[in-house]
Formats: sequence, structure tokens, C-alpha cells
Amino acid sequence: MKPRLNTVFAADIAAKVGGTLRGDSTLTVSCLCPLETPIQEGITFARAQSTASLLRKLAKQPTMVAFIDSKMIGLDTTSLKCTVIGVAEPQRAVISLIPDFYSPYISQQGIHPSATIHQSVSLGVGVSIGPGCVISESSSLGDHVRLDANVVIYPGVSIGANTRVHSGCAIREGSQIGSHCVIHNNVVIGADGFGYLSDPKTGISKVPQVGNVEIGDHVEIGACTSIDRGTVGATVIGSHVKIDNQVQVGHNVRIDSHSIICAQVGIAGSCHIHRGVVIGGGTGVADHLTIVSGCRVGGHAGVTCSIDEPGDYLRFPAMKASRYRRQQAIIRRLANGKSVKTSERR
Repeated sequence: MKPRLNTVFAADIAAKVGGTLRGDSTLTVSCLCPLETPIQEGITFARAQSTASLLRKLAKQPTMVAFIDSKMIGLDTTSLKCTVIGVAEPQRAVISLIPDFYSPYISQQGIHPSATIHQSVSLGVGVSIGPGCVISESSSLGDHVRLDANVVIYPGVSIGANTRVHSGCAIREGSQIGSHCVIHNNVVIGADGFGYLSDPKTGISKVPQVGNVEIGDHVEIGACTSIDRGTVGATVIGSHVKIDNQVQVGHNVRIDSHSIICAQVGIAGSCHIHRGVVIGGGTGVADHLTIVSGCRVGGHAGVTCSIDEPGDYLRFPAMKASRYRRQQAIIRRLANGKSVKTSERR
């Protein structure tokens, strides 16, 4: 994102977001900044639990504005010489200002002469293809698809309209990607799944991986993520799924729509992640398991059996968060030499 040279009055920002302003309405804002490093003419936000810390910081930087929870707007900011805007969701309010102060990076338009495009490839209107790209036979790119430098498209790939593929990605044969997707740098889609069998002659025999990957619309895939092709059939990523960096999705996995998979998650083959599931960073999911809708799995958990009841799950092996907290309370009591009632052990 490139900064815009815009300056906006605090009063105008409050009016735009429908917030309640307390302080100097004539202060100008020219950029966004983190709460930890307030700067002159910046605007930031604070969650309710960090409001007191924010006000102390703003006392040292009176030419700055901050969004706070509207429930906290009654705080005496005058004595601290702070200017705040009370809103229902401070973080969302800051995000809404991003287009006012930053413009998106736009890569080169058109088709670079160093790109290699097979004559059988179908290109939609307004396609942009960066330097060093290779697009193999029988592939198709929808309208306004953008490929940055050094993207490699294997045979038989289809990419829907308005999808952006950043540099260094490899999209293997037969993969199908929907429209309005964003695929970040060095993602590999459709590599062979990890399939091997014991073989009396060779020791280990590779299982052919002849399936593909099917990705829906409005999907975002983080940098250095790998999504393996199905052994037979498809690995499926539903529409509106958001996948973070360095995630491994095994062969024949199905992730239903609106799910969120955080960084460094590993999902083994043939799992089914139902709609709207959230999996925290560093979590591992064993093969052939199901996680039903309404589940949130905390970071660094280990899912060793299917989860068929909605709720929050933690740790290894993953268990209901309420049960885990009870266990931790019991352990602390035992460590302190206290007795535990029978009812507390359940």
C-alpha cells in the first residue's frame, strides 16, 4: 500500500463513522498508526481493556486522535488534552479509513513480453501477466485476472475473473480457482499429496495422485501455503475461506465456506472442515477427521479425533475449553497440596 497525502479534520472523521467526538475537532489526521507508537497527526484505536493505557500515551501526543469504545466516552479526556472518537467497534472504524490514507499497489498492466503463453490458452478481457510467467496449454484466465512476476500455470488450469496471483506461485495441472480470489507469494496449489504404501520390493511405493484442487470464490490464501491435489477426486476449498501463511492442506481435504485457517496449521488428508470453523495458528489435525460448524480450535492444539459438538477447543489432545480449564484448576490445587472434590474431577 502506498500512502496518500491526505489530511482530514477529526470532526469530519467522526461524522464519517458516526462517532462521538470529545476534544479538539479541528485536529488534522494524515495517517494511521499503532497504539504502541503514537505519532503526530496520526489516528489509532484502543479496545476497552487498553483505553487507560491509550489515554496516557495520548497525553504525551496531544496532536493525535484515537477511536475508543463508545461505552468509554465518558472518561475525562479534557484534563489529559486528548481527542477521542467513541464508536461501537474501534478497530472496524480504523479499517474503514484505510482507503482515505493509502492506495493499493498496482502491478504492471498488460502482458509482459517475457511471459510464455501457450497458443491454446484462453485469456479474458483486461488480463495482466507479469514478467517471467509461464502459462501452459489448455488453461484459461477470466476477465481482469492479474498474474505477478514468475507465476507458473500448469496445463488445464482455470482461474476466474478478478483473481490476483502474486509472484512465485505455482498452480499445478487441472486446478480450478474461482473469481475474486487473492493468492499470495509462493503458494503451491495442486502438488502431489503425501501418499505412500509399504512395498516388499522397494520398501516404499508412491501412490499416484491423479485428482485436482477446486477453490471457490472470494478465497484468500497466505504466502507459502501448500494445498495438495486429491489422490482421486478433489481437494476442495469453499468460497470465502481465508487461509493464513504457511498452512498445509493435505489431499482430499474439504474446507467449507467462511472458515478461517490461521498460520502454520497442518490438516492431514481426507479431513472435512465444516462451514465457519476457525482453527488457530500452529494446530495439527490428524487424517480422516471431521470438525463441525460452530467450532473454534485454539492455537497449537492437536485434533486427534473428530469434533462433532460446536464450541471452543484447546490443547493436546483437543478438548472442550471448559474441560481444559477445569483440569488446569485441579492441577493447580493439587500442586498446592489441596484436596479435590469428586465432583470437580468430572
